[in-house]
Amino acid sequence: MRYIVSPEEMRALEAEAFEQGVSSLLLMETAARRAFEVLCGMTDRGSTAVFLCGPGNNGGDGLAMARMFHTEYGRSRVILPQQPGTPDAGINLQYAKALGIPVCRDAEGLQGAQVIVDALFGTGFRGTVDPGSGWGLLIDAANASGVPILAVDIPSGMNGLTGETGGACIRASKTATFHAAKRGLVFTPHRDHAGEVIVADIGLSRHAGIPCAQDLGEVLPPRAADAHKGDCGRVVIRAGSMGMAGAAVMAAMACLRAGSGLVTVVCPRSVIPILQKTVPNAMCLAAEDEPQIRCDACLMGPGLEETEETWGQILSLHGKGAWEVWDAGALNLLAKHPMSLGEQAVITPHVGEAARLLECDAAKILADMPGAASELSRKYRCSSVLKSSVTVMCTWDGQIAVNTVGSPALAKGGSGDALAGILASLLGQGLPLLQAMQAACLWHGRAGQLAGQKYGIRSALTGEVIECMGEAARIREE
Repeated sequence: MRYIVSPEEMRALEAEAFEQGVSSLLLMETAARRAFEVLCGMTDRGSTAVFLCGPGNNGGDGLAMARMFHTEYGRSRVILPQQPGTPDAGINLQYAKALGIPVCRDAEGLQGAQVIVDALFGTGFRGTVDPGSGWGLLIDAANASGVPILAVDIPSGMNGLTGETGGACIRASKTATFHAAKRGLVFTPHRDHAGEVIVADIGLSRHAGIPCAQDLGEVLPPRAADAHKGDCGRVVIRAGSMGMAGAAVMAAMACLRAGSGLVTVVCPRSVIPILQKTVPNAMCLAAEDEPQIRCDACLMGPGLEETEETWGQILSLHGKGAWEVWDAGALNLLAKHPMSLGEQAVITPHVGEAARLLECDAAKILADMPGAASELSRKYRCSSVLKSSVTVMCTWDGQIAVNTVGSPALAKGGSGDALAGILASLLGQGLPLLQAMQAACLWHGRAGQLAGQKYGIRSALTGEVIECMGEAARIREE
């Protein structure tokens, strides 16, 4: 299990290590060594690397890397606009000067660089970098250089908590971040600034922050060898309408692919022939007959006609003791009829739906995804899965998890229906709440990655994502 930490949580972990006798200078040396290893994979031996170093410990990491590169791999040059303001950074500057590494103060030092290391500002950076300031001009010159840039811990100019950039900000090819991914790197609306994010182990023994599953084997238990359909969960899906039968198809197919033993789609009588042909493993019942069905989990919302009659049908399924997944049309109706849903319910809004549910604009949701997920769970007294390029999960009692695995191939109508079907299936199979949420989001994301690889990130269809679920479940994180 990986974790996502705030800058404050990271500082607390470091302080704990120092209290246990770990030297701050040793920790800096370890961090520099891990980042140096990433740097060596970005350029040829004997090349020239220019290190942009700020006055804090992030700059100290850069100075230590410059020494390693100079003695072990190539030629180093340091740009140091301001003298070090921490003891460890000062020591590493002395080491660099003793080796004869050139140290200059401005962007002229970038000439001849074959790779650039950004170690100007660390994860504690707040505010913005004025593009017209010396720092801003240096950042812009590095971005304009056309050579690969490695950011140390976080691109300079990016807020370590929110991911906001505002002014000048490094556009890195890769970011080597220490111990755990920082919140800003995960939730930033400017992912292109960070490039490929590599989490570097620096030897801290304890993890903290928000859990982020990467391996389905961690959250998806094996199936018993003697399992039969009655053991594998009964799911009812209230979905579909004329013109939106496909949403019910995607939800039902994903639910079955996720392992449900018995799936029943309750839909308008007019669309039953479509469901019977496209999802033959599922049973269908007419919504007009108001069927009462025993189930372990109920999914409500994909492709629903948003009428008061539909709202009444949703309420007839609510509160029967089964797990409930509220999606799509059911969420829009819920926004019009706010109510407490209870501990057995999970809502799965995308950012726009979340904004309607919280009566705010989408920008506020994106500015603090964990906060918005928590607010959704508090307001509706339920659990929430807040979907974007990063998905945040919050249980009714406040447990938070994040999923970062996904693909642009999922940016297509039907993806949310598939995710809701997977989640309803896993809850119906008896997985614990947070584990089911994590497994559903990760499984959906991995299948999206595979479908993108097979069919292209523009061309992959939701049905093809669902077809990739079996293969995705067999992949283990290296």
